[in-house]
Amino acid sequence: MSLEGLEFHHIGWACTSIEREAAPLKELGYQSEGGPFLDETQGVRGQFYVNGGPRLELLEPLEGSGTLAPWLSSGVKMYHLAYVTDDIDASLDGLRAQRGRVTVQPIAAQAFGGRLIAFVMMPNMTLIELINRN
Repeated sequence: MSLEGLEFHHIGWACTSIEREAAPLKELGYQSEGGPFLDETQGVRGQFYVNGGPRLELLEPLEGSGTLAPWLSSGVKMYHLAYVTDDIDASLDGLRAQRGRVTVQPIAAQAFGGRLIAFVMMPNMTLIELINRN
């Protein structure tokens, strides 16, 4: 399976402060999309930003959460690519067939109204988020 048939949704962006990180993005024309969200299961607070280019999901860790620690400690900001899928299980199977390793099994996500998401680390160290359409 390739990523054909999946619909690009956003680039995940790790930061320590959404407000601080958003300021220069606003200078580039980015505006918030919807309201902020809190996902205690994943240990993050987030906000989407759009400007006609790629949608960005700015994420900051909740107090005591280590979810974003690997990226923040190494200085990596853009850390995942997210795609919408009609069938999260089939997409996971396809990415596994490409030697992807599921790092987060399907879980309900606050950012998507409780729809299922999952994360897969590909052999080239690209982290893919799958978002179930329904």
